[in-house]
Amino acid sequence: MPILSAFKDFPDEAALIGRMLAGYADLEIDLMYCAKAVRDDLDLALKAMFRGRGNSQRIDVADAIARQSYVDLGLAEEFGEAIAEVRVCLRIRNLYAHCTWWNDNSGQLAFANLEELAKGDAVVADLHALTVNHVTVPHLQQQFDYFEHADQMLIGVLQEGNRRAGRPAHPGIAIPKAMAAPAITL
Repeated sequence: MPILSAFKDFPDEAALIGRMLAGYADLEIDLMYCAKAVRDDLDLALKAMFRGRGNSQRIDVADAIARQSYVDLGLAEEFGEAIAEVRVCLRIRNLYAHCTWWNDNSGQLAFANLEELAKGDAVVADLHALTVNHVTVPHLQQQFDYFEHADQMLIGVLQEGNRRAGRPAHPGIAIPKAMAAPAITL
């Protein structure tokens, strides 16, 4: 049986999941650029965020590097919202990153998180105790749209920060209106 054979049965779901898993790195890079812009130091932002491992740590480091500068620019709320959106995206990414996927013949793509059993103290003899979840294209599309909104939020905060600091900024990019976070647990 080929790796991820269930994804052949559910190509639309697979495409959205793959775009979120692979695309999460773009959010971290845009967050790094937000930190770089207000500190005017790419070396600091890059090394502080990416030397260590751990996505949550990278968000915390970027927040620590850049928050006061965005406060000083009058963008505290917007920067805080951008950070919050990236954290939601990380939770979505983590939901899908440590899973096994299969076609359980329910008509929907099934998945289960192996960490669920691994974190318990009981001896694991089989995987029957895993909680089976299902994903649908509309739900995944809503989550993916949120990833794109988070990216637009980061870029909007970056550009508005540049404008307020008197640095060059793209004239056609603005901070988007808030977007409700999608459901993460299924």
